[in-house]
Amino acid sequence: MKFSMLTNFIFLLLFLVVISCKDYYNDTIEWADNIEAELNLSEVQKLQPDFIEVDWNNPLSTSENERWYLITEIKGNRDVLSMSHFLVFKDGKYKYRESKK
Repeated sequence: MKFSMLTNFIFLLLFLVVISCKDYYNDTIEWADNIEAELNLSEVQKLQPDFIEVDWNNPLSTSENERWYLITEIKGNRDVLSMSHFLVFKDGKYKYRESKK
């Protein structure tokens, strides 16, 4: 009986620890979707929150004047779909967030 109660307590404690970890996934999407259009790269970099990491050094080039910057890390991310999120710049100005599977 005592072993069962101890096991349940440990399970409950672990469950609460996992659930209480902040997942910044939705905060990241909201931040990226609310970046003012036409900001330049350095202005967007200054606005970048601490809970994400962006690979600013290796943009994907989709055309001569368009660059996609991958959000490489979102703190506490539990996205089961493993989506990739990009910040899209055209002619050096921010345009939108793109998400891909």
